[in-house]
Amino acid sequence: MRIKTRGHSCIELSTIDGSLLLDPGGFSDLTGAFERKSAVLITHEHMDHAHPQAIVEALLANPVLEVYAPLALVKTLREKLPAATASQVHQVCAGADFIVGGIRVRAVGGTHATIHRSIDLVANVGYVLGDRAVGQPIVFHPGDSYQVPVDVPVDLLLLPVMAPWGKMSEAADFAVAVNATTWVPIHDGLLNETGVGLFDRQLGTIGQSAGSSYQRLVVGNEYKVEELLAR
Repeated sequence: MRIKTRGHSCIELSTIDGSLLLDPGGFSDLTGAFERKSAVLITHEHMDHAHPQAIVEALLANPVLEVYAPLALVKTLREKLPAATASQVHQVCAGADFIVGGIRVRAVGGTHATIHRSIDLVANVGYVLGDRAVGQPIVFHPGDSYQVPVDVPVDLLLLPVMAPWGKMSEAADFAVAVNATTWVPIHDGLLNETGVGLFDRQLGTIGQSAGSSYQRLVVGNEYKVEELLAR
């Protein structure tokens, strides 16, 4: 299994059978992101996780591309598409379990973390990707939530490190509770170089104390997930 980040929360995950794109939002480099993709998985409707126009254009250009998202975004996308193309957009809820691009996908969670009591909550699904039964490591993309999946072993955690809805201590506690072998930071599009360095140092130290490895991926580079777990 191979992984590549396109910045912020946008991730590509690939096997010999296909390639998935997760959370193609406005803070990420989407140049060529939808090419040769089996499916697009979206955790929630916020613009830093979903760029509606880019997704619509990708669907119109590829009649076999499938998009999975919570209901609010599904409705938004379908309204912009002809009926035949709209059928390529699927609602996903916590508890869903399906295979796409050769990768098992399980949806968990259900609600976005609280930003402020005055701001309405939206649906958010995390994605557990992979299947140890067929030799695939387990990768977890939580979207905008620190809800720990129940009875789901995770090998590589995509860890949101900075957001209006979170703080570093919560990110660290969440990561320790998930108990993944490797933490890969995501959701850092609002951090400057100084902030990235600070978060990496502190979360890296906490991860080491917890027996986990903290690995920052270079945007645009492709990595073997198994090698990230072996470090």
